[in-house]
Amino acid sequence: MAIQPFLWLYHILIDDHKKMKRTILIFGGIAAALFLLLQVSKFSLTNTQGFSDLYLILASILFILLGVLLTRLLYKKEMSNEAHKIDEQRLKKLKISKQEHKVLGLMSEGLSNIEIADSLFISENTVKTHVSKILAKLNAKRRTEAVKIGRDLNII
Repeated sequence: MAIQPFLWLYHILIDDHKKMKRTILIFGGIAAALFLLLQVSKFSLTNTQGFSDLYLILASILFILLGVLLTRLLYKKEMSNEAHKIDEQRLKKLKISKQEHKVLGLMSEGLSNIEIADSLFISENTVKTHVSKILAKLNAKRRTEAVKIGRDLNII
Protein backbone atom coordinates (compact mmCIF):
# COMPACT_ATOMS: atom_id res chain seq x y z
CA MET A 1 0.00 0.00 0.00
CA ALA A 2 2.99 2.33 0.51
CA ILE A 3 3.86 2.14 -3.20
CA GLN A 4 0.43 3.39 -4.34
CA PRO A 5 1.11 7.12 -3.73
CA PHE A 6 3.99 6.95 -6.22
CA LEU A 7 1.90 5.17 -8.88
CA TRP A 8 0.76 8.49 -10.36
CA LEU A 9 4.38 9.64 -10.69
CA TYR A 10 5.27 6.47 -12.61
CA HIS A 11 2.37 7.03 -15.04
CA ILE A 12 3.34 10.67 -15.56
CA LEU A 13 6.90 9.67 -16.44
CA ILE A 14 5.75 6.96 -18.87
CA ASP A 15 3.24 9.33 -20.53
CA ASP A 16 5.89 12.05 -20.81
CA HIS A 17 8.27 9.58 -22.49
CA LYS A 18 5.63 8.69 -25.10
CA LYS A 19 4.80 12.35 -25.68
CA MET A 20 8.47 13.17 -26.07
CA LYS A 21 8.92 10.46 -28.71
CA ARG A 22 5.88 11.69 -30.61
CA THR A 23 7.07 15.29 -30.44
CA ILE A 24 10.53 14.35 -31.72
CA LEU A 25 8.99 12.42 -34.64
CA ILE A 26 6.67 15.28 -35.53
CA PHE A 27 9.39 17.90 -35.52
CA GLY A 28 11.74 15.55 -37.37
CA GLY A 29 9.11 15.15 -40.09
CA ILE A 30 8.59 18.90 -40.30
CA ALA A 31 12.35 19.47 -40.52
CA ALA A 32 12.67 16.86 -43.28
CA ALA A 33 9.80 18.45 -45.23
CA LEU A 34 11.35 21.91 -44.90
CA PHE A 35 14.71 20.55 -46.01
CA LEU A 36 13.10 18.97 -49.08
CA LEU A 37 11.25 22.19 -49.84
CA LEU A 38 14.48 24.19 -49.62
CA GLN A 39 16.26 21.74 -51.88
CA VAL A 40 13.41 21.88 -54.40
CA SER A 41 13.40 25.69 -54.36
CA LYS A 42 17.21 25.76 -54.76
CA PHE A 43 16.95 23.45 -57.75
CA SER A 44 14.14 25.49 -59.28
CA LEU A 45 16.23 28.68 -59.02
CA THR A 46 19.09 27.07 -60.92
CA ASN A 47 16.83 25.37 -63.45
CA THR A 48 14.67 27.97 -65.16
CA GLN A 49 13.10 25.76 -67.81
CA GLY A 50 9.53 26.18 -66.54
CA PHE A 51 9.59 23.46 -63.89
CA SER A 52 9.03 25.87 -61.00
CA ASP A 53 5.24 25.48 -61.19
CA LEU A 54 5.62 21.72 -61.01
CA TYR A 55 7.84 21.97 -57.95
CA LEU A 56 5.42 24.36 -56.30
CA ILE A 57 2.58 21.91 -56.85
CA LEU A 58 4.66 19.01 -55.52
CA ALA A 59 5.66 21.03 -52.44
CA SER A 60 1.99 21.91 -51.83
CA ILE A 61 0.96 18.27 -52.07
CA LEU A 62 3.80 17.32 -49.71
CA PHE A 63 2.61 19.80 -47.08
CA ILE A 64 -1.01 18.72 -47.44
CA LEU A 65 0.00 15.09 -46.90
CA LEU A 66 2.16 16.12 -43.94
CA GLY A 67 -0.78 18.01 -42.43
CA VAL A 68 -3.11 15.03 -42.84
CA LEU A 69 -0.52 12.70 -41.30
CA LEU A 70 0.11 15.00 -38.34
CA THR A 71 -3.62 15.42 -37.74
CA ARG A 72 -4.13 11.67 -37.66
CA LEU A 73 -1.20 11.19 -35.30
CA LEU A 74 -2.23 13.96 -32.92
CA TYR A 75 -5.94 13.15 -32.74
CA LYS A 76 -5.67 9.37 -32.83
CA LYS A 77 -5.21 9.20 -29.07
CA GLU A 78 -8.18 11.48 -28.38
CA MET A 79 -10.44 9.33 -30.56
CA SER A 80 -9.31 6.13 -28.83
CA ASN A 81 -9.87 7.69 -25.39
CA GLU A 82 -13.55 8.21 -26.19
CA ALA A 83 -14.05 4.47 -26.67
CA HIS A 84 -12.42 3.27 -23.45
CA LYS A 85 -14.42 1.35 -20.87
CA ILE A 86 -14.84 2.47 -17.28
CA ASP A 87 -13.60 -0.07 -14.76
CA GLU A 88 -16.75 -0.59 -12.66
CA GLN A 89 -15.07 -3.12 -10.37
CA ARG A 90 -12.35 -0.64 -9.47
CA LEU A 91 -15.02 1.97 -8.72
CA LYS A 92 -16.66 -0.48 -6.32
CA LYS A 93 -13.31 -1.41 -4.79
CA LEU A 94 -12.49 2.26 -4.17
CA LYS A 95 -16.06 2.77 -2.87
CA ILE A 96 -16.65 5.76 -5.13
CA SER A 97 -20.36 6.58 -5.30
CA LYS A 98 -22.18 7.41 -8.54
CA GLN A 99 -22.40 11.06 -7.56
CA GLU A 100 -18.68 11.20 -6.70
CA HIS A 101 -17.96 9.56 -10.04
CA LYS A 102 -19.98 12.25 -11.82
CA VAL A 103 -18.10 14.95 -9.89
CA LEU A 104 -14.76 13.35 -10.80
CA GLY A 105 -15.79 13.28 -14.46
CA LEU A 106 -16.71 16.95 -14.39
CA MET A 107 -13.45 17.72 -12.59
CA SER A 108 -11.62 16.02 -15.45
CA GLU A 109 -13.34 18.42 -17.86
CA GLY A 110 -11.85 21.32 -15.91
CA LEU A 111 -15.05 22.62 -14.32
CA SER A 112 -14.95 24.64 -11.12
CA ASN A 113 -16.94 23.73 -8.02
CA ILE A 114 -19.65 26.24 -8.90
CA GLU A 115 -19.93 24.92 -12.47
CA ILE A 116 -20.11 21.33 -11.19
CA ALA A 117 -22.81 22.34 -8.69
CA ASP A 118 -24.84 24.03 -11.44
CA SER A 119 -24.59 21.07 -13.81
CA LEU A 120 -25.55 18.50 -11.14
CA PHE A 121 -28.15 20.74 -9.43
CA ILE A 122 -26.48 20.48 -6.03
CA SER A 123 -24.94 23.05 -3.70
CA GLU A 124 -21.34 24.14 -3.88
CA ASN A 125 -20.74 22.79 -0.35
CA THR A 126 -21.94 19.36 -1.49
CA VAL A 127 -19.48 19.50 -4.39
CA LYS A 128 -16.69 20.41 -1.97
CA THR A 129 -17.64 17.42 0.20
CA HIS A 130 -17.59 15.10 -2.82
CA VAL A 131 -14.24 16.48 -3.95
CA SER A 132 -12.68 15.96 -0.52
CA LYS A 133 -14.01 12.37 -0.41
CA ILE A 134 -12.63 11.72 -3.90
CA LEU A 135 -9.22 13.08 -2.91
CA ALA A 136 -9.20 10.84 0.17
CA LYS A 137 -10.32 7.71 -1.71
CA LEU A 138 -7.76 8.22 -4.50
CA ASN A 139 -5.04 9.26 -2.05
CA ALA A 140 -4.55 12.51 -3.94
CA LYS A 141 -3.61 15.95 -2.65
CA ARG A 142 -4.94 18.06 -5.54
CA ARG A 143 -7.79 17.88 -8.01
CA THR A 144 -5.42 17.50 -10.94
CA GLU A 145 -3.71 14.59 -9.24
CA ALA A 146 -7.10 12.94 -8.61
CA VAL A 147 -8.01 13.33 -12.29
CA LYS A 148 -4.66 11.85 -13.36
CA ILE A 149 -5.10 8.88 -11.02
CA GLY A 150 -8.70 8.45 -12.18
CA ARG A 151 -7.60 8.30 -15.81
CA ASP A 152 -4.78 5.89 -15.01
CA LEU A 153 -7.21 3.61 -13.18
CA ASN A 154 -9.76 3.82 -16.05
CA ILE A 155 -12.52 5.13 -13.81
CA ILE A 156 -13.09 8.31 -15.86
